[in-house]
Amino acid sequence: MKKQKTFKIIQKNSPERRYLDLYHNLLETSWLSVLIIFIFHYLFINFIFAIFYYAVPGSISTADQDFKSAFFFSVHTFSTVGYGVIAPMNLYGNIVVIFEIMTGVISMAVTTGLVFAKFSRPSAKIIYSKNLLITKFDGDNVLMLRMANARSNNIISANVELHYLYNSTTPEGITIVRFLPLKLLKDYSPVFSLSWSVFHIIDSESPFYGKTQDEIKSLNYEFIVILKGTDGTYSQSIHDIYRYSIGDIIYNHHFSDILERKSDGTRVIDYHKFHQTISDG
Repeated sequence: MKKQKTFKIIQKNSPERRYLDLYHNLLETSWLSVLIIFIFHYLFINFIFAIFYYAVPGSISTADQDFKSAFFFSVHTFSTVGYGVIAPMNLYGNIVVIFEIMTGVISMAVTTGLVFAKFSRPSAKIIYSKNLLITKFDGDNVLMLRMANARSNNIISANVELHYLYNSTTPEGITIVRFLPLKLLKDYSPVFSLSWSVFHIIDSESPFYGKTQDEIKSLNYEFIVILKGTDGTYSQSIHDIYRYSIGDIIYNHHFSDILERKSDGTRVIDYHKFHQTISDG
């Protein structure tokens, strides 16, 4: 499956610091990143408390007053396992244990909540064709793309929008980015479960009307696809976004057929050919 392209935004001198919105950022980041952060956090906290135990000899009941024993005792305490082999021996040790258990309980609660939120959060898994095509369809010149639902569920009441972005200069000399919609032949599907070909007819109202390939390339447009619908499994609203550049357009090609219908009525979609195009010439 092709990795989705979205806007890459770098916030410079933002008044909102990322660490102040840590929960949202962890929800948005990948599972691998969350796992790495969790491992680092777990080891770091236990390392810090191990320093406290190691700093005062005799605070824990172990014959080996070394850092390794202090670290493993910290792990037992942080996770509230409590094997009983090592225990706090004085007031100092018990005070450190109190703070570590409080830290461990809160950390586990936050981690559990984050994992549950990431698992239960509905999301779309949509595949988009590698290229946009400018070709013929039903006798009309069209700009088209192809989408597919990578999950085996249904997206109910799916709506798709296609917008183009371009830089514009106002009469006052101010440069702004404008979003304008492209009218689609079909922008609604009651059930989106397999593939969906999206068409924009290049008529007199289209920004591409009457333009040559070189003129279209010089426009330096970006295209944004927005999909919205209801997840058939969770019964919750979902959305997805994908970006194309003007250089992603291929001319006078059409997409390879990826759907096959068996004798029993079963429909099979071949993702291996999803991005393949065939020349019209």
